[in-house]
Amino acid sequence: MADKRKLNSGDDRLPESDRQFLERTNVGQMVRDVLGKIAANRPADPVLFLAEYFDSVEDQSNLVSRAEQVLCMTHHSRPMFECNVRMAYDILIKHKVAKKLYGINGTVYNNLIRVLCRNIPPAVVNKLLRKVGCQDFEAVSFDVFKWGMFTCFVLQDYVQLAEQLFSSLDMQKSGKADKVLCDAVLEQLRMALASNRADPRRIVESGYSLGPEGLHTVLDRVLKRGSRGQSCETSEQFILEAVEAFLTKVKKLQ
Repeated sequence: MADKRKLNSGDDRLPESDRQFLERTNVGQMVRDVLGKIAANRPADPVLFLAEYFDSVEDQSNLVSRAEQVLCMTHHSRPMFECNVRMAYDILIKHKVAKKLYGINGTVYNNLIRVLCRNIPPAVVNKLLRKVGCQDFEAVSFDVFKWGMFTCFVLQDYVQLAEQLFSSLDMQKSGKADKVLCDAVLEQLRMALASNRADPRRIVESGYSLGPEGLHTVLDRVLKRGSRGQSCETSEQFILEAVEAFLTKVKKLQ
C-alpha cells in the first residue's frame, strides 16, 4: 500500500498518509471497536457477528444524521426546540440494537453528542460525556436524551462565549494571552455562574452577563495592580478551564 494518497482525483491539496486517512474516515477506530467486541463476546459465528455489526453501524449512522438535521433546525432557546428533540428521539428509537430489538442505547446517544459537537475541541467533548454520557449498554429514556441535547447545544454557545473572551485577552492576536488576565476573567466567570444551579440555559445566560463593561472592569483592575506576569495561556487551556466551570454546574447523570 502506498504511504501517501490523494484525497481524491484532481484534488490539489497535500496528500495524506494512510494513518491520516484511517483517522479521518474513522475506519481504524471502528475496526478496533468491533475486534474488541468479538474478543469480549466470543460469538459462535464471528463472521456473522461482523456482518450484523456493520449493518447496525450503517443503520446508526443514517439515523444519527437524520436526528442531527432535526435538532439543528432551530436554536435551543426557541420553544420549538423541545418538539424537535422529541422528533429526534423518535427517529433514533428505530435504531437496531440487536436482532429484533430496537431503541436508543448509550452507543447511539453518545455518538449523536460527538457528531453535534464535532466543531469543538475533543477534550471538551470528553468532559461533557463524563457528565451527560451513558454506558454503551444503557437504554436511554426521553428525559435523559432531552437533558443531554439541551446541555450539548448550550455548551456549544458557551464555548463560543469562552472563545470571544479569550480573543479579548489575546491583544497581540498570537494565540496566547497573559495568564494573570486569563485567571482574573475566569474567576469573574465562575462568580457569574455561582448563583445558578443545574439548568444549562441559565448557566450560559450567566456567562453572557460578563459583558463588555464587566470585562473592562476586571481587566482595568488587574492592569492597575501591575500584576501581569510572564506566563501565557493558550486558547485551548482557557476554554478547558471555562468549560470546567460550566460543567461543575451541570447535573451529572446517575
